[in-house]
Amino acid sequence: MRNSLFTVFLMFLITLASGQNLQLIDSIQHQLVQATGERKYDLLNDLAWEYRWAFPDSTIIYATQADQLGAKLSLKTNRARSLNFIGVAYNYKGDRLQAYDYYNRALALATTQFDSLQIAHSNNNIGRLLFDQGLLAKSYDYFVSALTIFKALNDPSGLAYTYQSLANLYKSQRDFEKSENYYLSAYTIRLSLKNTRDIMSALVQLGRLYQENGQHDKALKYFHLADSAGHIIDDAINLAEIKTFTAESYLSKGSLKEAEKICSEGLDYILQSNNLRMVPQAYLTMGQILMAKRDDVAAKKYFTKALEVASRTQDLNSKMESHYFLWKVSQGRDNKSEELMNYNQYLILKDSIKDLDLARQVERFQFEMEIERKQRENELLKLNEARSEAIIEQQKLQNIVLIVVMSFVMILFFVQWRNSKKRKIISDTLLIQKEEIEKQREEIIKQNEKLSKRNTELSELNYEKDTLMSIVAHDLKSPLNRIKGITDLMELEGGLSPDQRNYIRLAKESTQAGLDLITDLLDVNMIEENVEPTYSTFDIQKFLAEKLESFRQAANAKNIRLNLASAPDEEIFLDTDYLGRIVDNLISNAIKFSRKESTVEITSGKENHQFWISVKDQGQGFSDTDKMHIFQKFKKLSARPTAGESSNGLGLAIVKILVDRLKGQIELKSEKSKGSEFIVRFPLNPTT
Repeated sequence: MRNSLFTVFLMFLITLASGQNLQLIDSIQHQLVQATGERKYDLLNDLAWEYRWAFPDSTIIYATQADQLGAKLSLKTNRARSLNFIGVAYNYKGDRLQAYDYYNRALALATTQFDSLQIAHSNNNIGRLLFDQGLLAKSYDYFVSALTIFKALNDPSGLAYTYQSLANLYKSQRDFEKSENYYLSAYTIRLSLKNTRDIMSALVQLGRLYQENGQHDKALKYFHLADSAGHIIDDAINLAEIKTFTAESYLSKGSLKEAEKICSEGLDYILQSNNLRMVPQAYLTMGQILMAKRDDVAAKKYFTKALEVASRTQDLNSKMESHYFLWKVSQGRDNKSEELMNYNQYLILKDSIKDLDLARQVERFQFEMEIERKQRENELLKLNEARSEAIIEQQKLQNIVLIVVMSFVMILFFVQWRNSKKRKIISDTLLIQKEEIEKQREEIIKQNEKLSKRNTELSELNYEKDTLMSIVAHDLKSPLNRIKGITDLMELEGGLSPDQRNYIRLAKESTQAGLDLITDLLDVNMIEENVEPTYSTFDIQKFLAEKLESFRQAANAKNIRLNLASAPDEEIFLDTDYLGRIVDNLISNAIKFSRKESTVEITSGKENHQFWISVKDQGQGFSDTDKMHIFQKFKKLSARPTAGESSNGLGLAIVKILVDRLKGQIELKSEKSKGSEFIVRFPLNPTT
């Protein structure tokens, strides 16, 4: 019996270890041999973090070494990181009180060092610990504190962790809408960080949310995406779990053929990796699929296998479910003895699980009482410290008063002696100051001459820079146009294989991105030369219709509807080149950052002696942080092109400069994930 349990435990450890990044661990250990100082401190922490899943004891060892080294080096920041990692390790070991102590020590140290990042991580860690123990209200306060700090720091990784924590909290309260929003926010950040393992985890969480809410089509969508990510990193353990979840959704939809196929694939992954933890659930799912297909003989076989493995691994829930389905199969086969036996075992296990849940509730209650006791002790300790500090401050004040009195007496004696020399000192000082002022005046004249010469040199260098950029941009434009023309000819000639057509498409996209960047650079260079606009009268309705038509092909490629809602059928007085560049950039951005199957709407009109144009999309919108930098050059914002298009951060900066040149104003109406609307307004008579 002991040998079999040891074998199961060893296989479980091997399974966990296979989920680690062994290549990264090996790399860190090699670097650690030669590292010293802060570099060694960082590597010890990195190694501790990588071991947290499979070997939390190793995490405690390495993080403790890092903490001791950090104290020895007297690091002024980031010291709390090691304490947070030790808390995480104790949490994985099931020692919640030790974890809570280390999280609080980390929070106190981070607060002392004004380390906002570790303060945020400590709050999130404490919130998760309290959430796991059922203290939802307390955990929410910590999550909100962590979220506020991560937003202020603009830390995407921390935001993703906190969004997931809040999503789990709202999921436990069956608030599907808020849980979904937070899971999607975390997923969006994971995509931007491009860590495949984290992306896969976020996809699975979304799939499970929709599955538990009965939205199996959505669940399958995210499970399939997670499955693709798992194949990229060859993560057999998570692939097995994903395929089991996928089979459960197909089963709930009644798609038994697909459910059986995907469940069989999941079982293959599970058995290849010897992952006993997941075997019972996969067997149970396959048995339910076969029972739904009315193949009771095969279903019973899988339920029996699930019972055998669950019995060996002491998995009470899976064992109870196995007896439940064996009871159902026995009912269909009219086998009274098996039916009664399995039903009785099912009821016994159900009562055992209830007793276990009750014991866990008692344990959670004891944890909450211990937490409150520790909080009261901390408050009492803080009160005593405050009293001690008050006494010390009072003694300091008394010492200061005594020193002041003694100093005053000494000053009285000193003043009399000092007055006798004061006049001579003042006279000598004035003479020295006069000489210094004269030297400073001469030095200022010399510095002004140098600055004038330097300004002339800088002006010449700036002119050379503008000229060089213009020459380079024009010289680059010709070969890029030639490449684009050649690719167009190759497409017209036909006879290309699918791979060749794909290469041609990639070449055209890259060439067009280069041409767009050159155009923007030339525009910036031209605009900075402060060329005055040239006004003329033209038909605005015809102008906007032509602009819209020029973007029709780009919009059709993403199934985006372009809609000219309204435009006055009359002439206006503006610079057509400037206005064209403004409208081009706004429509191009709207298409680039909008999702497929959405709408971009262009509207125009007149009011209050002004002419206005609105470009409205249903895209990703802008955050409050984005709005602070929206019109800065080369500033990349949180939104990203939805089809891999290029974005150099110049378009909106050019729009703002041109609108200012035309004596207009630009307004942005936008919320994150709710689209954007840019409104530009120009005076009807700009020359007055």
